[in-house]
Amino acid sequence: MIWNWLTFIRGVSEFSATCLLMLFGCMGEAMNKESDSVIASLHYGLAVMVIMHIYGFVSGAHANPCVSIACYYMGYIVSEMLVLYVVCQLAGGLVGYYLLLQLLPKEVIDNSKPGVCLVEPMNGLSNLQIVGIEGLLTSVLVLGWCALWDVRNGRFLDSVSIRMGLLVTACSFAGVQLTGASMNPAKTLVPSIFLGSPDEVLLQLAGQILASILVPFIWKNAYMPRYKPLEIPLSPCPGYD
Repeated sequence: MIWNWLTFIRGVSEFSATCLLMLFGCMGEAMNKESDSVIASLHYGLAVMVIMHIYGFVSGAHANPCVSIACYYMGYIVSEMLVLYVVCQLAGGLVGYYLLLQLLPKEVIDNSKPGVCLVEPMNGLSNLQIVGIEGLLTSVLVLGWCALWDVRNGRFLDSVSIRMGLLVTACSFAGVQLTGASMNPAKTLVPSIFLGSPDEVLLQLAGQILASILVPFIWKNAYMPRYKPLEIPLSPCPGYD
């Protein structure tokens, strides 16, 4: 990877995209979680749509370590770029969450249990179920990204921001009351760090990371055609026997 101005711009874009996701997405969740989880889920999907529209052409608008990990295993970015993306995403998430806490009224923060943008898994779910549900939801998200990156999808990118926003909304509808359905290690980990309990989200993180590694492997081996290399017969150069 060449470290140049373009690389710097991509890092800043991922920082800004994740910062905005935490600030804009979690603000809607904090204001609507207690009254209507449907509205909170819809707002989360709309936040992703806005971020992809703004930063998609700059860095891809991953704003999610799972997406960047999947992108690496699909072979579209190198390991150095993966590290840059993940570091910028986590830093952007921390800054965005800090700004969010400064902007929200104290009563909203106090009424957000267990914390702003932090959802505890539903009582009664086993550890395996928590990992499985969060892994399933993240797998659907990563499948959407793999389809987006596939060269065969190149003609259908005109409404990609809307489609990815709706995909996130659908996944959030399905799992927000079960595990929180963040499908994003930055969105899962950062609030728990501020609350001093990062160990409480390890099961969600495990499902998310596992999905981001397994899904690219499945996509490359099950859904991508295996093209044979073009064989061009070598002809003797003119003037040589």
